[in-house]
Amino acid sequence: MIRYNVKVNKQIYQVELEKDTVVQQDVESIESSADICFNAIKAEYDYCVTRAEKLENKVYILLAACAFEFVLLTTQIQKAGKMKLPQSSPELFGIIIYAILLIVAVVSNVGMLITAVNLLKSVRFERLDSGVILEMGIPDEKDTTAVRFIGRLYVHHTKKNNAILEKRYTVFNNCVNLFCVSIVTLVMLALISIFLGI
Repeated sequence: MIRYNVKVNKQIYQVELEKDTVVQQDVESIESSADICFNAIKAEYDYCVTRAEKLENKVYILLAACAFEFVLLTTQIQKAGKMKLPQSSPELFGIIIYAILLIVAVVSNVGMLITAVNLLKSVRFERLDSGVILEMGIPDEKDTTAVRFIGRLYVHHTKKNNAILEKRYTVFNNCVNLFCVSIVTLVMLALISIFLGI
């Protein structure tokens, strides 16, 4: 028993505590190396899942920007319908460049939209099958054995998931490149349409 004197409202009270209930503030919780390794492996797996969610958000943002770009594209297509026959060779040259750039803008925009929408398809990610842990009797093993077994599964799944994500991020980067091509082409079309007086 540990006894403490406590002063409350100028009165002294004696409090007795058993040793087991006393909280030792100086004792730090010691984490084993197995716990540290497992937490690192699990964090990498969780980061992989988070990257997949971020990719979807980026695709949604790109598709929202495509709506703005689509308005610009339809404006340029509408202007192409108002073109008159060329009166001089510079006008003919301007109309030919305008037509080529318009085709590039349409193709890049349609290609980007189709590719971006395909990125929204669901993808099968590798997940930890918790039933395997019970089937293999892992709860009865030592902590380090359990960490090695589960950690190996997480690392295997993380590698496969990262490979899938890398492919999808490459496709997304191609969409962004097509978006940039389309924007630059639309700006050039706007300038040429001013030159042609459309």
